[in-house]
Amino acid sequence: MGNADWDIRHNLTGSMTYNLSELRGSNWLVRSILGGWQASSIVQTRTGAALNPTLTGTFFGLPSRPNVVQGVARRNSGGSWTNSVTPFYNYAAYAVPAGYSGAPGDPTTLGNAPRNSLPGPKFFQWDFSGMKNFPVTGKVKVQFRADLFNILNHPNFGNPGNMGICTTIAVPASGCTPNLEFSEVGETIATADNTLVGSGTARQIQLALKVIF
Repeated sequence: MGNADWDIRHNLTGSMTYNLSELRGSNWLVRSILGGWQASSIVQTRTGAALNPTLTGTFFGLPSRPNVVQGVARRNSGGSWTNSVTPFYNYAAYAVPAGYSGAPGDPTTLGNAPRNSLPGPKFFQWDFSGMKNFPVTGKVKVQFRADLFNILNHPNFGNPGNMGICTTIAVPASGCTPNLEFSEVGETIATADNTLVGSGTARQIQLALKVIF
């Protein structure tokens, strides 16, 4: 039993739009430049996707999972997703089941670590937009807008590329070469998804001028 690959426990998205004052009591110049702006904002936040601890990082290491070592913290103190010296999760919290035969899915040596039992990197992004229409004629107007993606420049990391606790395992199990890059992340969500603008990117500012008729 375990969590599904798409298990994201908490997901919150909030948006707002606010029409600023048109400054009707001001003169034409002030009203035209400063009045009638519209502001909008979107906040997205969610917990990380499920990660599956395995014995090795290769495809054929699945679904052989390790045993959980009791009393050992799963998370490294001071660890981070991008720290190549101290990754986020502690590979020492897991061990190769005794008598591991090396056969994928061997029920006699399948470890007790639940499937997809670790949460991946969280996601948080705050976007903001401002826009204003400038009338030209009765049917024509020029719209200026500014879009700011990820205002806080918060890094949103992709999932680790390697969740295997060992790089190699002696079979029958008599040793494990520890994977020091266990749970280390090498890219952001935007890089993983090849996203150039918008969700998951670093801070971006986009200016646009449109003629609407």
